[in-house]
Amino acid sequence: MVLFVVLLCGLAWLLLPRPNPLFHGKPESVWIKSIDYNGDENQTRQWRELGSEGVRVLVRGLEKANHPLERLYRNTYPRIAPRLPRFLLRWLPAPKADSTRGTRMCVVSLLSRLGKDARMATPAMARVLKDEEADVRTVAMAFFTLPEDENALLNQMEAKEKRKLLPDFIRAVEEKGAHWALRHNAAIALKYYPEQRETVAPVLLRALQDPSTWVRQQAAESLYRMAPDMISKAGLVPIVIGVLKDPDDQIAYRAAQLLGEMGFEPALAVPALVESLENTNTLVASTASQALTRFKEQAELIIPALEKAAQRKDNAGGWAKGALRQFESEAAANQGVQK
Repeated sequence: MVLFVVLLCGLAWLLLPRPNPLFHGKPESVWIKSIDYNGDENQTRQWRELGSEGVRVLVRGLEKANHPLERLYRNTYPRIAPRLPRFLLRWLPAPKADSTRGTRMCVVSLLSRLGKDARMATPAMARVLKDEEADVRTVAMAFFTLPEDENALLNQMEAKEKRKLLPDFIRAVEEKGAHWALRHNAAIALKYYPEQRETVAPVLLRALQDPSTWVRQQAAESLYRMAPDMISKAGLVPIVIGVLKDPDDQIAYRAAQLLGEMGFEPALAVPALVESLENTNTLVASTASQALTRFKEQAELIIPALEKAAQRKDNAGGWAKGALRQFESEAAANQGVQK
């Protein structure tokens, strides 16, 4: 009976009308409904011009789209329904699907694109990292990592607040059955925790075995950024070479780039990059040319391969010519030093 009363009270609360104040002459709900997921730059600019008040509207819209009692009812109903008498069960409506997922996706995506202009939304976005929908959590992680450089919010947060978020990112990287994008975005976030190396490095090492090529590549990038001394021990170069062979050019070129940045284990990395010079995809072949310039000590093997690649008629040929010029400049400089 107590559970029944609690459920009825929750349903009554869900039915109560929510405040819907005006904002620039329109109800806030109208503003929220007008948001397009991954909207264009005009949408982002409009909300940026609305300033802090606009961010507050977005946060309120996000909170209104979070129905904890609805979620509780949806998760609790299957467990208690078999135990209730039939006459009580008839009074309970069947739980409805998550009706506000789309709204949360749109608002979270927009807040992520607003970047530093939406920093005051940090507490609300931290709560979104526990959202029941993996897709919503995936998008929310970009709020903390864009633009994926030193300007990322995680790089600027107070240590205590930043540390509170770490369990959410670790849980996401290791979440079984989740879409790979969630694990990928969480792996991006982990590279901003070098101060938690003892905790984070083992998580990224396990992620190097993820079934998704995208997750493996991102785990390799993050591990290199936060613990470069672990490259050899972790077997990072062979793993990245495996990604380099992926038919998806959008991930394969990143592998070529990382091999060049690391500059480790040339006996493995250089032959793989030389092979990629013949890749039919221009992006992969071009990136391989530039990566090879980081292995000057292997010039005798690399230069003939670049000369062959320079005969290509696409952009990859131009990149190969540029890489050859870098080798020639290096050789000329060394001869000048010797004289």
